[in-house]
Amino acid sequence: MKFFDRVKEKEFLAKLRQKSEKQMIVVYGRRRIGKTMLLKHVFHDAKYLFVDTRSKETLLKDFSGQIFDGVFGNWEAFFKHLLSNNGIVIIDEFQNFLRVDNSVFSILQKVWDDLDSNVLLILCGSYVGMMKHIFLDYKEPLFGRSAYQINLKEFDFIETAKMLNSFGYDTDEIIDRYSVFGGIPKYLWYLKNKEDFKTQLQNLFFDELAPLREEGKNLLIGEFGSEHRGYFSILEKIGCFDKEIGEIVDKTGMERTKVMKYISELADYYGIIEKVENKLGASKRGIRYRIKDNFLNFWFKYIYSNQDKIEFNPEYAFNFAVKNINEFTGRIFEEIIKSVIPNLFKAGLIPFLPETIGKHWGKIPHSKEVYEIDIVGESKDAVLLIECKWRNKKTSRKDIDHFLNKCNYINDKRKLVKVFISKSGFENNVFSDKNFLDIIKIDIKEIEKVIFEHKLTTHQ
Repeated sequence: MKFFDRVKEKEFLAKLRQKSEKQMIVVYGRRRIGKTMLLKHVFHDAKYLFVDTRSKETLLKDFSGQIFDGVFGNWEAFFKHLLSNNGIVIIDEFQNFLRVDNSVFSILQKVWDDLDSNVLLILCGSYVGMMKHIFLDYKEPLFGRSAYQINLKEFDFIETAKMLNSFGYDTDEIIDRYSVFGGIPKYLWYLKNKEDFKTQLQNLFFDELAPLREEGKNLLIGEFGSEHRGYFSILEKIGCFDKEIGEIVDKTGMERTKVMKYISELADYYGIIEKVENKLGASKRGIRYRIKDNFLNFWFKYIYSNQDKIEFNPEYAFNFAVKNINEFTGRIFEEIIKSVIPNLFKAGLIPFLPETIGKHWGKIPHSKEVYEIDIVGESKDAVLLIECKWRNKKTSRKDIDHFLNKCNYINDKRKLVKVFISKSGFENNVFSDKNFLDIIKIDIKEIEKVIFEHKLTTHQ
């Protein structure tokens, strides 16, 4: 299996092994992100141990047999021998010791503090909340012992595009698939054998034995524990749209204080959702929240919220997802464009690089209706206003006029730079109207050219 990307991470980890000193490194990130593959790729000669959830006696006996012809009487003797006789040690799914024997943490702390050996100890875990608790809570024994905490994240859009292009996908196809599968290496490998997008959705999510049908539960129930239903309810109601606290409270029927607790933990502790601030808004109230992870975004919208239909009428659930997939992808397309704004500036397609990026919404004057600007970028002297359209027809003059009307609602003395980005390009003579001359127009081919060093080609 070819190893994609992770250039910076590989270089950083490779430098660690060159240091002649005792080092404890923590690596964490959601499941399927490629932590184990990365560590084994860089440290192919390390002593590797995997912590499962068997009894502590069985696990100690198993671990003992991997490093010693016999059985250690206790964890302290095991760790002393392990760390004194190996230059590089990887302990994977380290957080599982919380279930097996949580005395391990104080025992390892004592052994580590007394250790006189230049060992590189890498402690890896998939449950982000648990790993943060073990190493970043000042009350815990291992707090302050790790030299580095590496939060391994998914591939960004450009990295994902390079991987999918090597499988034979063009730019439109890549955006469709990135919107659903995100930059999670494990999921991207499911796409290696190129097929029609609808077929892939059917096979991976909606068939009875689809490998990703229960994936959201597999990822998060272990992370959230006994309160998973509350967290799941919040995530389901956020779905693929940005939602304000009041809207989430109304949809879940939960008390506002409980919703606030879950929201805070999902954002600050687990890193699954993020704030969406109203740029240019007169008030900081009305903050929205969105699910950061594309895969979980899709899973909660079309799988979890349709569990009964998938169970009893999977064809209906599948057709519902297919019917609405363009709207879903359009939301993610905005995030893709937001992430490549530096590339657009570097290519000269936009006149300045904003200092901050977000979106804007507000009420239409003398109306109860709300308008939205997909992307807003601010600098001292100018404001970037971007409209993104992901649909299979060219942008019309009516579309441009609608965008201009929204821009006219913005009362800002800075220069307004208006940009319209269209997947399918623009109708002929759409910019012949003199009122449209100051709008920058960008299509998917221009996006393709600025993102990649060379134009993507589809491999047959």
